[in-house]
Amino acid sequence: MPTQDPFLFAVYHKDIYPAGDAKMQAPKHGNGSDFNPAARYRMYHGDRIPGFPQHPHRGFETVTCTLQGTVDHTDSLGAAGRYGNGDLQWMTAGRGIVHGENLPLINQDKENPSRWFQLWLNLPAKSKMVEPNQLMHWSENVSRFTSNDSKVLATVWAGTLHGTKALPPIKDSWASNPSNDVNIWHLKMKPGGKITLPRSAGGSTRSLYFTEGSGLTLDGSVVPDLSAVEFRDPSSGDVEVANTGADKDVEVLVLQGKPIGEPVVQHGPFVMNTREEIMQAFSDYRRTQFGGWPWAEDAVIFPRTKGRFLGLKGKPEEYPPKVEKDEL
Repeated sequence: MPTQDPFLFAVYHKDIYPAGDAKMQAPKHGNGSDFNPAARYRMYHGDRIPGFPQHPHRGFETVTCTLQGTVDHTDSLGAAGRYGNGDLQWMTAGRGIVHGENLPLINQDKENPSRWFQLWLNLPAKSKMVEPNQLMHWSENVSRFTSNDSKVLATVWAGTLHGTKALPPIKDSWASNPSNDVNIWHLKMKPGGKITLPRSAGGSTRSLYFTEGSGLTLDGSVVPDLSAVEFRDPSSGDVEVANTGADKDVEVLVLQGKPIGEPVVQHGPFVMNTREEIMQAFSDYRRTQFGGWPWAEDAVIFPRTKGRFLGLKGKPEEYPPKVEKDEL
């Protein structure tokens, strides 16, 4: 999905995985780069466990917004976690981190649907070499609201929408300064549902991604199914988003923010400001492995019965609110 500054990358992963086996594996082997858009499900870079085994990043942050399914996270800092079904993970790569995101097929007696967005949000030059870090917002705490007619469910992953404010982003994020106007909204609209997108701050960019359903309109203009819209000037006025379809829910993702406005040089998993900095990133990774990989496997998954958790090195495990141990 095309993005605008300050966002670098956005993808909507939607897979209907079959029931898993005793090891939470899929029935087929991946080919190392399985991104076939016509398939019912993809293995991505995984073998029998779909997902993204260990890989490095530097110079930006990932925002992983889950809707359905489970993600198992491990990284070179020794951190680990299991999250999904509405949870949100912020991860600042900063000066460098290696992490893995793998998708265990926990259900043995039914399908394992998986739906999630991963966004890459750039960091300004002054923050590209900060210490890597991560933050989890459990679904139970994520900011949401429903329209008065119950036809629109809005999730506010970043920023503010109609008075509903998102939980704070990670500390070094471009989104941590409210004046940068970073907003990430997910809207689910039943037929007949509509909501107004308020005007942005001056100078902000805004992109809308139509990811599910049919019959979306913006101020009465029909939006082609499964398309992206870049707003010419989102600060010029409010815009009404509506589901004019008869029988399907519509889902959209909205990304907004003030541009960082710096040169972007990207090579694979590294995003810096100059080519020389990219070359240094590769040199540093070859030399240090960004701290090394402390796990026995490249693609780590946790036991089937282990529920959602976050484990940061040197700290007790964290669990969702009111859940001492979130058993599945």
